[in-house]
Amino acid sequence: MSRDKLPRLFEGSIDELTKPSKPSKKKPDLKKEKMQKTLYVSRDMNVKLIQLYAEEGRRQSAIVEDAVNLYYYLRLALGEKKFGELLSAVKREDPDFLREYLLKLKL
Repeated sequence: MSRDKLPRLFEGSIDELTKPSKPSKKKPDLKKEKMQKTLYVSRDMNVKLIQLYAEEGRRQSAIVEDAVNLYYYLRLALGEKKFGELLSAVKREDPDFLREYLLKLKL
């Protein structure tokens, strides 16, 4: 086979091969970038997720993202003390009590 028929793979120098690639100047869109998630939940929480998934017909990841956003913004809006009170009301797992508590907060 002649030299003209062999394909050339790289015509640059060794230095060009060993240089790190230039980082992208684009900022990643954190709302659209998919990341690997490992979420450990209790069996009770898993049952609640499955029930929400069945009722709303959405992906579990969308439900978890909504829950994280709700938690985050309620915590910012209410402050530590009021948010702690709200969480203790939620942990009672009584929808009627929570409804009354939220009416008192006027949310």
